[in-house]
Amino acid sequence: MDPKDSGVSPVVGVMLMLAVTIMIAAIVSATAGNFSNTEKKAPSAILDVSIYAHKYYEGAGFYAPAMIIRHISGNVLQTKDLQIVTYYNVPGTSNISRGSIMGEKSVEVHTATSGTRDYGVLYISGNNTYSDSDHSNWFGNASAVFRPGDMLVTPAQSCDNNNPTYTYTIDSGQTIHENPAMEELFPNLIFGTNEFSPGGVVSVKIIHTPSGQIIYDKDVVIS
Repeated sequence: MDPKDSGVSPVVGVMLMLAVTIMIAAIVSATAGNFSNTEKKAPSAILDVSIYAHKYYEGAGFYAPAMIIRHISGNVLQTKDLQIVTYYNVPGTSNISRGSIMGEKSVEVHTATSGTRDYGVLYISGNNTYSDSDHSNWFGNASAVFRPGDMLVTPAQSCDNNNPTYTYTIDSGQTIHENPAMEELFPNLIFGTNEFSPGGVVSVKIIHTPSGQIIYDKDVVIS
């Protein structure tokens, strides 16, 4: 064997190792770049949540439990990308109510004039499309876009005073009417009783599901 050839194999080996290393580095870099490009960024928005044990609806003429989410400022939010989580420890007891809504859901609302109708658990106030065939303002619907100035509300004001499925009378003499959406958001509670009364504290989280980021996380005092 030519002595000159004895040094060729090690050089070729080193060059091959370098080439393989460069290729691996390029693949890793490209993969990391793809992950970086596909990572979802959470929107930024200032929201305000109000929860009522018995809110008075002047136009309807009755009281009902309710929840209202106000979009104060920031990015427009696609409600289909949001999850709302509630956590409520009933004062003076070990009872805990955990609620969650993600995607489009409906509840049956009983009215005197229209019978039983389906409403979104939450819907964007100001859009008077409440029919079963048009869900464009229901939370979770692809068309339900939550903009600054909008409110997401539970459908108590859509119930009729004349024919509620159930009512409660509290100590002040007020008659509390149903709001089926609140039963979805706060399972296993008896509304109109001390289980859900002013002064209680509800932990509310609103999560942007594509990014997994929490965009609202506060303790809300029941009014």
